[in-house]
Amino acid sequence: MSSLTLQGLRDHKDPELRLLVIGDPVDHSLSPPMHNAGLEFLHLPCRYGRLRINPQDLAEAFRFLRSRNFIGWNLTLPHKLAAVDLMDGLDPLAERLGAVNTVVNQSGRLFGFNTDGKGLVAALAEAFACELPSVRIALLGAGGGAGQAAARYLSQLGVPVLILVNRTVAKAEVLAHELARTSKTHIRVERWENFPQVCGEVDLIVNASSAGLDGESIHKALHSIEARHLVFDMVYGPQETSLVRFARERGARSVDGLLMLLYQGLFAFEIWFGKPAPAQVMREALYKAAGR
Repeated sequence: MSSLTLQGLRDHKDPELRLLVIGDPVDHSLSPPMHNAGLEFLHLPCRYGRLRINPQDLAEAFRFLRSRNFIGWNLTLPHKLAAVDLMDGLDPLAERLGAVNTVVNQSGRLFGFNTDGKGLVAALAEAFACELPSVRIALLGAGGGAGQAAARYLSQLGVPVLILVNRTVAKAEVLAHELARTSKTHIRVERWENFPQVCGEVDLIVNASSAGLDGESIHKALHSIEARHLVFDMVYGPQETSLVRFARERGARSVDGLLMLLYQGLFAFEIWFGKPAPAQVMREALYKAAGR
């Protein structure tokens, strides 16, 4: 199923379409096959679709969705930060993270949640069996919504070291100063050129940048990844990302963001329906849709 536009949604007559993922772009999202498998397994009379909305139309889309019989929706790039100001209420975690990826529609009142942080930690636990409070972390791409939310969540967990690595440092420095006021984590900002030095100081490398790790200077810096490192790419696609493949060539254990998508989706499903998500069914559907 391809994505709907707002006009397409207005014209849509399917009463079972009651959940969405909203983004721009969004055609690539594998959330629909994952969630629809769970809905079918539990015999819930609902269907989950895709809605492509550009940033300037997000408020209008939310106004329309308020008035319809939607249970809720997920948000992906680039809407997670902007959605905060469109909510009638925020879960305390979403408020602390400053980003919303899951919305519940209660009779036209919208409540925002964030399952990305918990999804990231659950994915890291499954992939690497690591205890985060003892792991030193480099976070690549801390300027965007996913990176900012990840940085806030990881700092709350009390990791010993969190180094924010960005192409430009201004946004990351503002974030680092904010986090330093409330966290015991040692937080600092580094430019990409200093990534080789950063690698020597960390155990886990997390990529939160959706822009891709391209360019000669970045590729040169990535050669500092060692076999001892754990590498987690929050990005996912039909194939494993170039960062995951490169890290494995260096001997490092690495996984992409498909596992994080699974867990944040399971947590969102449970928020909407108040019952455990059929995890194995949704996992199998997601990995089948990804061709894995």
